[in-house]
Amino acid sequence: MHITVHLGLLAFAVFSAFAVGIIFRIAQVRSLRNQVLELEKEKMQDHAEILQLQKKMAELQAKLSTPIATPVVPLKEKESGKPEEGKGIRATQ
Repeated sequence: MHITVHLGLLAFAVFSAFAVGIIFRIAQVRSLRNQVLELEKEKMQDHAEILQLQKKMAELQAKLSTPIATPVVPLKEKESGKPEEGKGIRATQ
């Protein structure tokens, strides 16, 4: 029993399979590209909303906060009649 296949028919089958694969891949790439563009739009909208909220928050903080005097922290302790206990004395070598 011999099976004969025409060479043109085999070439047509290979070309058809190749064309279907290319069309399928192009559709996949187009779909994924559209998804990426949609996600980028959504991300930009979210960032814009965050910036607007931060601006409102800064305005509210500026409106509510009153200038508070900076506390003064003395560098030296108040002098009390006691002698120094080694403060300010250099160690000898």
